[in-house]
Amino acid sequence: MSGRRRGWGDWADRRSRRIHCWYGRRFRATPRPARPEVRLFCDFEGHFAGDEGGRFAEAGTDLLLDMLARHRMRMTFDVVADLCRLYPERVRRVAGAGHEIACHGWRHERPRDLAPAALEQMLEETIACFGEIGLRPAGFRSPESAWSTRLVKRLAAYGYAWNAERDASPSPYRISGSLVRVPVRTDDWDLADRSADGARVIGKWRDEVQDAVDSGGVVSLGMHEWIVGRDGEFASRLDAFLGELRSDERIELKTLGGADATA
Repeated sequence: MSGRRRGWGDWADRRSRRIHCWYGRRFRATPRPARPEVRLFCDFEGHFAGDEGGRFAEAGTDLLLDMLARHRMRMTFDVVADLCRLYPERVRRVAGAGHEIACHGWRHERPRDLAPAALEQMLEETIACFGEIGLRPAGFRSPESAWSTRLVKRLAAYGYAWNAERDASPSPYRISGSLVRVPVRTDDWDLADRSADGARVIGKWRDEVQDAVDSGGVVSLGMHEWIVGRDGEFASRLDAFLGELRSDERIELKTLGGADATA
């Protein structure tokens, strides 16, 4: 897919993104929840994450689905759309288990890098990929959170209800028209480059949950199926962490779209 945005256009979009976020947080925030919310998601990338993604995605999918079933929990799976064509049964297993399905790009491209025509093609292809296996993605999360103003202005036209990106807001807000921005606090990416271990990542997540409890807000935490499959120590700690969340009466568990995440 060709067409990259550079120079003045990059500066203008960066400024526009900041204005959209500031205005949305200030004037279009959704009401604070009655109880603090923890929203969990998986960026479902397979081989689009590289060689390790291809090697460990299948095992990680099985592990994660087993954990969630055991704890009677659901989460959002942000699926790279082309996996619907390449590994349809894997995606169907996730959807069949009752998890919310969202989109993580067509082929894991960064929307911010795309020219207008290329962005439109990407959005058209995402809907077509999911449609081939009878699915409709509820929301959109950009790879690397590299979103653009043009993206958020176009998502609703393709049926997307929300957009989840790295964002410091304590709660969701409407970022463009009816489109809801779901702020993402952190994920497991430090494990991808091995700059942290499972204990450090889960410890950070516990701190984020405590901050949400103290402030009464919403915190979204993410993982990757291939990291769960690759890193047994992290998978074990994640399993225990999910159990803690499931039994924590101070919080409500939600999907990124805001649905009840308890089975």
